[in-house]
Amino acid sequence: MLGIILLIIGGVGLALTLLSLFGLDFGDFDFDLGDGGVGLLSLVTPFATGFGLLGGGLMQFTDTPTWLALLVGLATGVGLSLVAVVVLGYLVGSEEELPTLDYIGSMVRVVEPVSPGRFGLGEVATALGAQQLTITADETLEHNASAVVVEKMDGRDSYVVVRYTEPA
Repeated sequence: MLGIILLIIGGVGLALTLLSLFGLDFGDFDFDLGDGGVGLLSLVTPFATGFGLLGGGLMQFTDTPTWLALLVGLATGVGLSLVAVVVLGYLVGSEEELPTLDYIGSMVRVVEPVSPGRFGLGEVATALGAQQLTITADETLEHNASAVVVEKMDGRDSYVVVRYTEPA
């Protein structure tokens, strides 16, 4: 019976791990454990998966003594948690290496039209590839219009643009 309980714990840990990696969108229902960042759940789910599946599997499907199956499951759970710590540490560290881009003075192609008091979407070419920005303007800018970023709005990740006119 203990083997079946451990297999269920391992299955739940595996399901939560997969949900945290891929998320789940089902109509208006959104379940994503990965939005909260790195936390205790990021370490517990690999432990539960390894401990439950390996310990429970050994107890249920082999003649391994209970104490040995629990010890192997415990070692596997701790090992998977340590791997999770290393991978998450690398991912958090690599996030800090992304360059910050200054868009002021950049040319923008309007993707979603902009009108005074309304936000739209613009696309700017950068060294990292095309980036989309939330933009606003004091005049109406239609789809595919060319504009130039003149300032970043305070406290927002939005930019003010003006229509680009060819120099005479």
